[in-house]
Amino acid sequence: MKLDRWDPILLWYARAVAVMRARPLNDPTSWRYQAAIHDYIRQIDPLATPGDVMPSMAEQQRFWRQCQHSTWFFLPWHRMYLSCFERIVAAAVVSLGGPDDWALPYWNYSPDQADARRIPRAFRDAQTPDGVPNPLRITNRNPGVNSGGVVADDDEVDIEVCLSEPSFVARSTGGNPGFGGPRTLFNHGGGAVGFLEQTPHGDVHVAVGGWMGRFNTAGLDPLFWLHHANIDRLWTVWQRRDPLHADPADAQWLTGVSFDFHDETGAAVTMTSDQVMDTTVVPLLYEYDDVTDPLAAGGTRGPRRGAQMAEEAPVPEMVGATDQPIVLTGKTESASVPVTAPAGPGRSRGAAAAPGRVYLNIENITGEGEPTSYAVYVNLPPGADPAEHRDLFAGILPMFGVAEATRSDAAHPGSGLQYSLEVSRVVRTLEARNDWDPATVRVTFVPRRRSVASESSRAAAAADPIQVGRVSVYFA
Repeated sequence: MKLDRWDPILLWYARAVAVMRARPLNDPTSWRYQAAIHDYIRQIDPLATPGDVMPSMAEQQRFWRQCQHSTWFFLPWHRMYLSCFERIVAAAVVSLGGPDDWALPYWNYSPDQADARRIPRAFRDAQTPDGVPNPLRITNRNPGVNSGGVVADDDEVDIEVCLSEPSFVARSTGGNPGFGGPRTLFNHGGGAVGFLEQTPHGDVHVAVGGWMGRFNTAGLDPLFWLHHANIDRLWTVWQRRDPLHADPADAQWLTGVSFDFHDETGAAVTMTSDQVMDTTVVPLLYEYDDVTDPLAAGGTRGPRRGAQMAEEAPVPEMVGATDQPIVLTGKTESASVPVTAPAGPGRSRGAAAAPGRVYLNIENITGEGEPTSYAVYVNLPPGADPAEHRDLFAGILPMFGVAEATRSDAAHPGSGLQYSLEVSRVVRTLEARNDWDPATVRVTFVPRRRSVASESSRAAAAADPIQVGRVSVYFA
């Protein structure tokens, strides 16, 4: 169901946001406290005031800076977060005289139509129908977002790769990052990123920009919660679209790590992944209006991966890697990856043949500047226009979280992000044209137009470059 411009659900959301913003920072049901659960850095808090009363350090350590990224807890943690947040907003709605069945809507930006890629009108209007400044409008979003421009393109909201991946968990040997990410303990950020967390999740964060572009401010934008509701919905879509799509059965994922939140009364709530695998049972009790398979009619990236591949689960083998870092300064950069004949799991196909599945691992991505995302191409001819070689497009590297993954502290080594791009379709294309060279792969990084749209943004990208520690090639 599509909501009208100022459907009561959105109007009550705006009113509740205003109420929560008026609460003090140390109130667990306040807007800023809820955002701080995702991440908080006092020195760069855009809403900090001298009168703020901070929670105790023990409380901050338990409840703040808890978001799970680059981990198999990414999806269950954010589902817990959304559930508790929804209950807090719903209680605020009731306190204002609103309905007692308010529920958080979601923003589905993936349908193949431009209007789906614009943020909803209620998040752009200067005023609400009540005639007051609109709490849902955040002024520092990327240029054009609040004026009704198309926020994201087809590649940034592509869900075919993530929904077609049969494995929830990443391969520990590298290569395939899985639908839901790698096996970890508590992980606030940094490391390998699962397919869904990469695209569309990270891409939409960067595309909206402003507060949405950083961990510590993302939750301050009311749009954040609708974006994550859609990511949560896509988890359910993935679960239902194929009987072989299964959540982890590992005890470490199910109950091994617990997470703390607050409910609508301010009371502490502790949850584990096994409690949130199914949204229709206690403690969640909600359903999405549309969890149909959007790929049922066939996709654009080639045959859907099915049962045989899921059962065989080939082990990826690294067959090549760069030996020097690649510095990205807002300009197109290329690197050649020498590839050797597979000696392990991939050797049965022979050195001259393209493997069953091919992955590029883009490793140790670090940088402190504003997110500057890059598109990646395989064997793009030198000097060629990428727009004329769509068949060589491998994927996008959204830089949401790169600054956080770069900073080192007691719990984080600062080793950056790692993305994996499956490029099997590109390799098939090259092989069909007799352009597949089994001895080398040329990888080209092209800055996204939005990331370097102005002279100032190009200067910023050059001043605070992104560094890729290594590009490796995996066969499976």
